[in-house]
Parts: sequence; structure tokens; C-alpha cells
Amino acid sequence: MSKHSDEFITSGECAIIYMIDPPHLVSQSIPLLLSLRKAYPTARIIPYMPMGTSGSLPNRVAEFHARLDATPRELTRELNFNRKRYNKPYKHGHKILAAAEKREGAYCIFVDTDTYLAKPFDDPRLCQPDAVAVVPESVAGFSGRFIEVWDATYAVFGLKTPEERVKMQRTGQERPPYFNAGFIAFPEVTPSGDRFGELWYDTAMTFDYEDTVDHERKRPWLDQATLPVASLRGGLRHEVMENDFNYPVDAEFLPKPSVRLYHYHGLERLRAAEHTSELESLLTKDGLFQSLDHYEAPLTKLRAAMRPLSQEVGKLAEERRALKAVSKGEEVSETMSQREAKQAIQAIQKKERAVRDELSTMHEAQFYDDDWLRFDG
Repeated sequence: MSKHSDEFITSGECAIIYMIDPPHLVSQSIPLLLSLRKAYPTARIIPYMPMGTSGSLPNRVAEFHARLDATPRELTRELNFNRKRYNKPYKHGHKILAAAEKREGAYCIFVDTDTYLAKPFDDPRLCQPDAVAVVPESVAGFSGRFIEVWDATYAVFGLKTPEERVKMQRTGQERPPYFNAGFIAFPEVTPSGDRFGELWYDTAMTFDYEDTVDHERKRPWLDQATLPVASLRGGLRHEVMENDFNYPVDAEFLPKPSVRLYHYHGLERLRAAEHTSELESLLTKDGLFQSLDHYEAPLTKLRAAMRPLSQEVGKLAEERRALKAVSKGEEVSETMSQREAKQAIQAIQKKERAVRDELSTMHEAQFYDDDWLRFDG
């Protein structure tokens, strides 16, 4: 009889990992860890943080993780994804770096931080030496309906698009292997002898700098576009799991007793679905929080405080763009010369930097009250 994943998890042969990225994914890590520890008191749980960010994690949250024997680890590499064509870092890439970290044990399960475990993973299909266990994506966001996109993607690595087809969850359309990266169970070492996470990282990095595929398709789908390619390169097959293992909370959401992992994205979705009782029970048990609203209050207050500053940045950017054509002589202004337009742009840029700097210093910990994440005893 096949060994169930619970046996691998409780014995430490399978690690469970997720990301914390201060000031993001901080509060969300709390119910996730509580749910994991409820199911697996002795499991090897490893939260990862981007390199150089451990000092940014609020002390209370760091202590919480330490008490639950899940002390966060910093990633040993920084993100080096293509910045020539993109203005922002590729945050989704952190999960690829986390998968690539060296760990003890034979297996690993990665979960997104905006998830919680409703019941144990227990299933013999999750920990197999020749397979990656995954759940199909809702829609074919990366390739759309164009098989040529997949052909070009696999060709980068001298491979052909697999004949395998999977049904997208929401549309029911059959597409080449394409999965939601919010849940992935994989062997640390592939049949090819490569470490899976390292192979995924190499695949993503190579593909991100490749010019034969439309760069616009690579964001935000680079992780999911390269996941099945990495599997094929490693000699792994796909163990396609039911959506119970990565159950999306959306407009068509219907709670099911068979769900293992809820992917809720944001509490507003759980509230709209009137399915907050499980999460609230996790958070209020042992007096960590007074209520679900109490848990969410710091993040709500942070967003409210940031909103006018974000709006100001947007307004300044619009003003700068409006002056750009005048400064280049492409348009003529009756009230401003090219020189004056350039000076005005410089002044706006200075204001923008100041507002962005203020935004960068804001953190949810500024809004914690004395009873938020309270430890008794």
C-alpha cells in the first residue's frame, strides 16, 4: 500500500513551505501556520523570506512563528529576473526561489500564504518520486487559446509541447499542462537527478530572458508557464489533483466538506461567501485575537492610511506625463517653455520620491494594539 503524505509530513520526510515578504504576506501567514499546526503538530514547516528582510518582520509575528516551531528562513538568493523589460520585480518568483532552497527530506509541499488548511493533506498521490502533484488553473492565462505559445515555450529547451491535456477549472477547456502555483507537491530530487526547485529556477530564468516568446505573456504567469516545462525536463509526470487541494474562493464558491486547502485570496471573498467561521475559529482560539475583525484591523488601517498617498503618487505621475511632451518640444504650451516644463518635471519627480519614501516606511505593525496576537503565559 502506498504511503500517505501524512506519514511523510509527520516523519519530517516532507516539508511544508510558504513565503512571508514584509511588509506583504505578514498577517496572512498567521492563519496559515495555525491551520498547518492544527493538522500537523510535529511537521517540518519552513516559512521563507526574501534575502535581507528578516529584520523587517514584526517582532510579534516572528515570536509567533518561533513558538510554533516554524522560524522563518531568509532565501539565500535574490531575485534576478529580467528587469530590462519590466518596471517591477517579479514577486511571484519568490516561490520559485523557495522551492530551490536546499532542505532535508525527500519531498516538499509549497502553498501560497493566502491559503489555509481545512483538513489534512493525507493522500498517497502527493509524495511520489516520479510526479509533481498539481491542480489545474482556472483559465489558460499564459497561452490563451494559442498552442503556438506553448510550442515556442517548449522549443526554448529543445522540447515539444506534450500531448497531455488538462481541463481548466473555470472554463472546462482542455489545454496543455497548466497549473495554479498556489499548491505544488514535489520530490526534492527528480528522476533526471536534478533538484526540482533548482530546475524550475533555471527554467524560469532562461525563459524570462528569451526573446522568441512575447514578453508581455510572461507577467504575471512566468512561474506557472515554466512549472510544467521544468517537470518535463526533470522526467516528472503530473499528478493532476482535484481542486480540493487548492480550492479557489470566488464568485462561484461553494464550500465542500472534501476541501483540504482553501485559496481565499482575501478575507473579503470569504465574507462574501459567508464562510469565515473556520478561519475565525483558528484565530480566536487560545485568545490570539478577539475576533476576525480584530485580526484584520491593522491591515485595514494600513490600507486606509496608504490610500491618499497612493492617490497622490498617481496624480503626480499624470502631471509629469502631461508635461513630458512639452519638455521634448512635441507639443507647444502657451504658458510654459520647454525649459520650464523640464524644471516642473524635476520638481514633480522630487515630490514623487518623497511620497514613495513615506509609503515604503508604512507597515501594519504600526497599527497593532496591545491585544493583537496576544500570547498568554
